[in-house]
Amino acid sequence: MNELEVLQQVVENLNVGIVVVDSGNNITLFNRLAGEMLQQEPSTRIGTSILRCHGEVSEGPVLKMLEDLRTRAMEKYEGWVNFKGRMLFEHIYPIWGTDGTCLGIVEELHDAGERAEYLKLKGDWKNIHVSGIGEKSPRRPHSEMS
Repeated sequence: MNELEVLQQVVENLNVGIVVVDSGNNITLFNRLAGEMLQQEPSTRIGTSILRCHGEVSEGPVLKMLEDLRTRAMEKYEGWVNFKGRMLFEHIYPIWGTDGTCLGIVEELHDAGERAEYLKLKGDWKNIHVSGIGEKSPRRPHSEMS
């Protein structure tokens, strides 16, 4: 097994969902656990726009976040996602090349149901909207026109 195969197996077997987006906002990596968490088939998402993983209503904010990360206006984003009732905590950050260029944006998805329940018990919880349904639903990987 070569180094690339080892790296691919590591990413597939991490206990965290991983999505990587390139400079053109296309998904280059979408591991198995991200697929489970977001109820999507990873193989259908690779090579497609990250915007297709969100409802149209979210396109503007997603594009702004990606631009802010790439231009260093924002160092990282961290926040809660309630995806169809599954509580996730996401970390989104850029990966920089040695020459200072942004190689991609990484989204880590962590299963955080127990953490959310703990915060609720402590009284440190603020309700968030539910993603993945209605106007916030992921769209088909490819537009109907293609």
